[in-house]
Order: sequence, then structure tokens, then C-alpha cells
Amino acid sequence: MKRTRSEFRRLLRPRHGATAGSSSSVKRKLCAGTLLDEPAVAPSVCRRRRHRRNSAGFSLLEVILALGILAGAVAVLGEVGRNGLNQARRARDVTVAQLLCESKMAEVTAGITPAETVIATPFETTDDSSQPDWLYSIEVETIDDQGLTAVRVTVAQDLPDRQRPVDVSLTRWIYETDTETTADTTLE
Repeated sequence: MKRTRSEFRRLLRPRHGATAGSSSSVKRKLCAGTLLDEPAVAPSVCRRRRHRRNSAGFSLLEVILALGILAGAVAVLGEVGRNGLNQARRARDVTVAQLLCESKMAEVTAGITPAETVIATPFETTDDSSQPDWLYSIEVETIDDQGLTAVRVTVAQDLPDRQRPVDVSLTRWIYETDTETTADTTLE
């Protein structure tokens, strides 16, 4: 026997004094086909309705897991950013040390600064007071009897060893009688 829509509505409508559970039990029976000869709704629709009702939101475990993954990703990105900043500072310091070393070597080869051994002497001026001071050392070594001399200029930051100070060395061979550069320039 087939029922009309109005009969379905009447069956689904709660009666006076009926609880909300009784209406849902009628719906369950309609989906199962127990009240009717034919199912009122296709079985796949009933399963979808039940599935939607059971998974209306995220569970607490899913939220905690998502927050844990997010916190881990933020921690990793923070560490990558910190490493990037440290490497950028170190690259800046190496560049400054190279420029200071080349400058001091140019002074030695030009005769402005005498080619004598000097150890850990501070530079006269530094532009930025927030940066550590720079020290230079000059080592002079006679290579052979023909007047060839190796001049080595080393520039280093005035920091304790535990802070890994930057140091750069530049070696140039020059004639003692002439200030002209002759053989080799190396940056160590």
C-alpha cells in the first residue's frame, strides 16, 4: 500500500506529549522501510544523513593533533629564521673583515704603514659602536736572498673565542726595496 506525502508528514510530526526521540525513531523506521512497503527514502540518503549527524565537527583529538602539527611547524620555521639571521650576520662580518684586511694591506704596500711585525692592534676608528672592535696583525717574513718578503695581514674581531670571532688573512709577496706587488696574493 502506497502512502502519500501528507501521510508521511503526519507520521513524522510529533504528537502532543511526544518526545523528540519518538520522531527520530519514526524517521529511522521510515529509512529502514519497516513502516512502509517501500522505503520512503533511498538507503544511500539515509546513510548520508546518519553520517552527517555523526561527523558534524572535529573531535578533540583531531584539534589537538592539528595544533601539535602547527606548533611543530612554527618551531621549525623559527629555527630556520634564526639560523638565516646568524648566517647573514656572519657573512656581513666576513665582508667587513675582508675590506679592512685589504685596506691595511694597501697601506703596507703603499708605505703608509711600515712593514713591521705587529700583533693584535686595534683599528683607529670604527663607524658603528654597536659592532665589536676589529684587531689587525702584520707578520713579515723574508722568503729568499733576493729581497722578496711575505707580508701577511690578519684582521679579526675583538671577541672571546666562544663567540666564534671572524678572522681573515691576506698574504702578499713584495720586494723590500720596492713597494710594488710582484708574485702572489692569497686570501685565507
